[in-house]
Parts: sequence; structure tokens; C-alpha cells
Amino acid sequence: MSNNVARYIALPIVSAGVLAGAALGLAGMANAAVTTIQNGPNVSIVATPDTYASPAPSAMPGWWYHHGIGHSYLINP
Repeated sequence: MSNNVARYIALPIVSAGVLAGAALGLAGMANAAVTTIQNGPNVSIVATPDTYASPAPSAMPGWWYHHGIGHSYLINP
């Protein structure tokens, strides 16, 4: 009986703690600032990064350069 209690109650609690720790670790690696917004009875947590990467110097906009024949230069040496 005690094995069933551990399986159905304790294990989900431990796994939720592991997932929460992983989420906090990833937010820390992303250098995200966490702000809490109180809007009525609900509390919203918003994580926004403080640093942004500059675009690649050879980036080209549009569908043509990101799909299909636009990548043919990768095939032909």
C-alpha cells in the first residue's frame, strides 16, 4: 500500500519540482528578467530577455531565401 502512495502522490510532486528547477535554470541562462504583473485576482509572470542578438550579416528576408531552391548553394560545391 505504501508503494502505491509513493507512486501516485510523491513521484508527481518530485517531478514537478524538477521541471520547475529546470525552467528557472533556463530562464537564468537566457538572462531573462522576471516581472510579476497583478491584473485582478490573477498574477501573471512575464520573463523578457535583457540582451538581444544582432542579426546575421548575410541574412536575407523572405521565403525564397529560407526554403526550396534558395538553399541549392548548399548542395552544389
